[in-house]
Amino acid sequence: MNVRTELFKWLNEQTDLSSSQVDLVDGFVFMLRKMKQHGSIRLIDDRQIHPRFWRTHDRTFGYQLMGKKSKQKRAHLYQFYIDIAFTEQLVQQSGNKVMLTDAGNDYLSQKRDYQLDLLFSHIW
Repeated sequence: MNVRTELFKWLNEQTDLSSSQVDLVDGFVFMLRKMKQHGSIRLIDDRQIHPRFWRTHDRTFGYQLMGKKSKQKRAHLYQFYIDIAFTEQLVQQSGNKVMLTDAGNDYLSQKRDYQLDLLFSHIW
């Protein structure tokens, strides 16, 4: 799995060293919880979640990675999230939908340190 340097630069800009929050894991867990809540999320292509889903994510976290349809920025973070979810088999594709797996539910019940370590294992 390739991780673009633009993602690292952007994550570094988002990091608040005085906070105990880690946006990287919070955003990933948010994505998985939304999938669990809805049962399934529509895909527009192989491993590409519908932009409406990411716009909700954008509003929740204030990232402003997604603009209007004609002006979407390259949201490397969101592709990183979905790539990890598929690689770790936390989600599965069924037709044009993606849904949480049992492994995804297990991940959500893990401690925060474990969740973060899993994400870091795909970076380092």
